[in-house]
Amino acid sequence: MKIGIAAENRAQEKRVIIQPPDIDRLAARHDVVVEKGAGLGLGITDKAFMEAGCEIGSSRKVYACHLVVRIKEPSFEEIKMMRPGNIIMSMMHLRCRPKLEDALRRQGLIVIPLENLKDLFGNRKVEAVEDSGRIGMEYGFKLWGKDPATASVKIMGYGNIAMGAIRCAARKFASVQILNRKDFLKMEKHIPGTDILVDAINRPYRREVAKEPFFVTRKMLSLFKPGSVIVDLASNPKDHAPVETMHPTTLDNLHYMVKGIYHTSCWGWPGLEPKVIAKRYSLQLKPILEDLADNGINYCNDATKAAILRF
Repeated sequence: MKIGIAAENRAQEKRVIIQPPDIDRLAARHDVVVEKGAGLGLGITDKAFMEAGCEIGSSRKVYACHLVVRIKEPSFEEIKMMRPGNIIMSMMHLRCRPKLEDALRRQGLIVIPLENLKDLFGNRKVEAVEDSGRIGMEYGFKLWGKDPATASVKIMGYGNIAMGAIRCAARKFASVQILNRKDFLKMEKHIPGTDILVDAINRPYRREVAKEPFFVTRKMLSLFKPGSVIVDLASNPKDHAPVETMHPTTLDNLHYMVKGIYHTSCWGWPGLEPKVIAKRYSLQLKPILEDLADNGINYCNDATKAAILRF
C-alpha cells in the first residue's frame, strides 16, 4: 500500500500525525510519502523521515496515495486532489461538519475518522480528550489573569473532557462546582460570582425538529463580572453551542470579547501542546496504521473496520 503522511494546514498548527521512530517498520514494508516540511513545527526534519525509510514529496504526491493520514480534517482543496476509492484517515467530527461530509462523498472517498476508532469498552484509541479539557482550562486561567486559587470555576458537564478541566482547576486550588442537566436551565442563578464558566457539553449538531436551546444567552452576559471567561471545550459550532455568543476559535486567534467577557473555543485544543500530544498520537496510531497497511480495509482489525465510512 502507498501511504501519504500529510502536513497539517492550519495556522500555528505544529503537529504531524506520526513521527520517524514510529514509522520505520511501516516504511520497510510499504511506500510511505511524507509531505515536505510536515514535521518542521516539531523540529523534525525531512532528513529524519528519509532516514526512517520514507520518501519526501509534494502535497499533490501525498494526496495521490492509496491511504492519506493526517491529524485534522483535510481542506476542500486537498480532498479534490484525492482519487475516488482511496482512503483518508484523520479527525473528522462530521456530525458538525456537513459540508465536509458532502465533499468527501462527492469525491467518492473511504473515510476513517480517528475519533471513530474505539476499543471494546468504547474508549477512543487515538485521543487526547482529557488533555483537551486540561489545556482549555489552563488557557481559561491565563485569560482570567489572576491567582487561580481565588477563582470560582463552574463546569457544565462531567464527561472525559470535563474531567480534564476539573482536575486542572482542583490542582490549582480553585473553587470548582460541577453543573448537571438540572442546573443548565437555571444558569441565571449560577452565573453571578462565576469567574470562569466552562462548557463541556458536546451537543448534537443537526436536529430534525428544533434547535437545542441556549443555556447561556447574550442577555445573561451582564450577570458576569467584566473580565470573566467562558471556555467551550467541545468547540461546538456557532448557533449550536450552549452559549449563544460562542463560536469556534483557532490556534492563531484563540479568543474574542463580547460585552467585556472573554470567549474561547479552540477547534483543536491539543494543538497548544504540540510536542506532547503529537508524540502521544504517533504512538497510538502506529499499530493501527501498520495493521491497516498490512491487511487492507477488508481484513484489518475489527475496531478499524467498525470505524470505516463508505459513502
